[in-house]
Amino acid sequence: MTPLPPFPGSITQIAVQAATAVYPADYIVEHILKLSGYLIDLASNSNIFGRTGADPYSPSLSTLFVRLREKRLGPSRLPPGFLSPERIHARIHLRVSEEAASRPLADFEDLYYALLARIQDIYQLLNLRIESGFNIASHVVFDEGPSIAELHTSLTEYWNILNDAACGKALDDAIREARVQALRDEIAWQVENDNMSTEDAHAQLSQLYSADIYNGILGLNYIQDWVPAMVGAYLEQKYRHMFDLEKQEAAVKTRLERRQARMKPTRVASPPDTPEAQIHTGRHQARGVRRPCRESSLKARKQAHRRSKQLQEQSQLATIHNDMRPLSGSTASKKQSPIQSKDHDQPHEQASLHTSPSYQAQLHPGQHHEEHSAALYTPDTEQDRAYQADLEMFLDWHVKTQRVEEYSNYLRARASQSAQRVVQGTRAPADGSTGSRNEGDEFLHPDMDLSRFMEF
Repeated sequence: MTPLPPFPGSITQIAVQAATAVYPADYIVEHILKLSGYLIDLASNSNIFGRTGADPYSPSLSTLFVRLREKRLGPSRLPPGFLSPERIHARIHLRVSEEAASRPLADFEDLYYALLARIQDIYQLLNLRIESGFNIASHVVFDEGPSIAELHTSLTEYWNILNDAACGKALDDAIREARVQALRDEIAWQVENDNMSTEDAHAQLSQLYSADIYNGILGLNYIQDWVPAMVGAYLEQKYRHMFDLEKQEAAVKTRLERRQARMKPTRVASPPDTPEAQIHTGRHQARGVRRPCRESSLKARKQAHRRSKQLQEQSQLATIHNDMRPLSGSTASKKQSPIQSKDHDQPHEQASLHTSPSYQAQLHPGQHHEEHSAALYTPDTEQDRAYQADLEMFLDWHVKTQRVEEYSNYLRARASQSAQRVVQGTRAPADGSTGSRNEGDEFLHPDMDLSRFMEF
């Protein structure tokens, strides 16, 4: 496989210093913007070059191109000693008024470096695919797009323009002038903040355009010997502080928006005169009176529980009284229950309040739930029954829990006795014999009732 021919040599400092003609600034800007947009679209339409990074905080060709179109500023051109985090932070919020095509040529310095590195990267990748047998020069880069050979020819033409001495001379002069202007603005700022006197400022300004100072100001970086990775590392170091501050600010903004989204009400407030607002107000009023109702309900339940206990005690006493009477119905025992004699003063034949027919609720045969006797049917009767059922359920559960605990103690006792039996079996008897208990010997009391532990 025949590899693609290499590009001509890159621009050099000697060629730029010897150049007598320069390209117009708008001509260079036009070619830089046009080629940058084309290569960005090429990477998105073709899978030959792989996936390009979309990190907005990495100085790639795409990131720098977008920042120019968004009217953002690049890093300051002042020496590092003049910079501080506060001034860098203030710079990230500044925007220019011109569109990308109308901005000064010096603003395209970093995009110029990234563009040359991207051209070299594409050339190396295409050559690698051809030498490896994945592609040939006649293959198209993408559907209905140029072939690899045609793309190489087009990139060579742009490479020659961007590496011409006239283009380098124009860029070098623009970058130097921008750095001098940044120093002039810094001196003026120092005077305004009373950090420098007017006399010192005039002396500094008069020296800026002297041959020694002006030639010592850094202009265009000559990257003819740099591989694409070195260009990327240079741009990373240049934009590191600015991108770090922008990333932190974006993270704070994202957290704030997320917090505001959580705090945002899910329902839009209605005007006070609308039916929705009246319904909403009524709901709040209804919620306001719920607590007294709950308190009164709790009080009624406590009273019903106390009455239920009294009824249980009366029923138990009446049952004991009936059990003590002879089965023949004789009147040998004419004592009444203390509660009955105190509260009702009834004869002993009337066993209890529950067994008395006159106090039982009578249901009409045709109409159920119509009780003719109002002695026991009160508004709290249903609550009494409900709490009576809950109380019985609680007692039943308590009994079962107690039985489980007793059975657990029984099992632990059996295990302890088995362990004691093993230990005793290893000891010699007091009479000197070597016998031991039989395995079938019982260590429990013969009269112990274990049946209640088996009922669950």
